[in-house]
Amino acid sequence: MSGDAEVFLSEYSGYGVRFLYPGYWEVREEQDGDDVILTAAADDSCFWLLRIIPDRPAPEQVLQDCLQALQEEYEDLEQQQEPLLVAGRRALGCEVTFSCLELLNAAGFCSVRSGAATLLIWWQCTDHELADVRPVFQKMTQSVAWTADSGAVAGG
Repeated sequence: MSGDAEVFLSEYSGYGVRFLYPGYWEVREEQDGDDVILTAAADDSCFWLLRIIPDRPAPEQVLQDCLQALQEEYEDLEQQQEPLLVAGRRALGCEVTFSCLELLNAAGFCSVRSGAATLLIWWQCTDHELADVRPVFQKMTQSVAWTADSGAVAGG
């Protein structure tokens, strides 16, 4: 896998957001109550996920909930906070590492809120994939844009 720009041949647009993703990856759409979950992946070993939460919880709470769920599951969780920009807005973000099935795993979370929804971006991979896939995850995250920023989040 490469972080080169030419792998970003596809654009997803729906539910009030758009983002770029590698042309050989697949995007799946799911509903979880009122939330929409968009998952991009090439295989089962790593993924990039965008959750659209119409209830607009505070980004701090969204990240805290994610970290708490991981801390309950993995005793060796290590985290590092980092601010970044998503969809043109300041986002809260963090990266974590943890062991699962004798593999070291890495995950990143960031959350931002607009007039329409709160977004949660979550990527995850094994540690040995991280060097190759991190630039892909970063470009995907940086490409997120709102296509609707008020009222209800529209269907895909």
